[in-house]
Amino acid sequence: MQPMFESLMAIMANPVRANQGVKTDDSVLLVYPPSNELDFREQLLDSFVPAVTARAIPCQLLDLTGFMFKDLSEQDIEGLQEDEIDDYKWLLQGLSKRVETNLQTRLSEIADQNPGGNVIVYATVAVHPLVRFGEVLKGLRDLNCRIVLAFPGEERGGRLHFMNQPDGGNYLAVKISWP
Repeated sequence: MQPMFESLMAIMANPVRANQGVKTDDSVLLVYPPSNELDFREQLLDSFVPAVTARAIPCQLLDLTGFMFKDLSEQDIEGLQEDEIDDYKWLLQGLSKRVETNLQTRLSEIADQNPGGNVIVYATVAVHPLVRFGEVLKGLRDLNCRIVLAFPGEERGGRLHFMNQPDGGNYLAVKISWP
């Protein structure tokens, strides 16, 4: 896992290029086996983040643990429980759209506070299977910020699979994989 973090450090050390002629995606996907989620988090939080801090590289963390429940009131949750009984598929679609939109909004807010910096999004398994990260990143290409996304999954046949499920995203992000 160390080579993956070394590659990420080299990318993050370079500033995000603002106002470039052709807009490309500045995001980075850290692709690793889902079975290594806990090892990934330990390496990220115990070794990598302190190294980034020591090098004074602008960086913020976004932990998605509990993220989908942050903006839900008790009334919203009761309504979701009723919807689950009435139409489970509709419930998942509505909840998915809500979480994806909230995540885009939160990442935009962090980018505004950290122009030209880096945002590392981890604990992404907490929003599985509701979030399609390809859709989230597609709506954030114009941010003046690099988004680094923990992606427990793999690439098969040229397509990414998040938690062994096809993600369906057309990622323009840099992919760094852990073998």
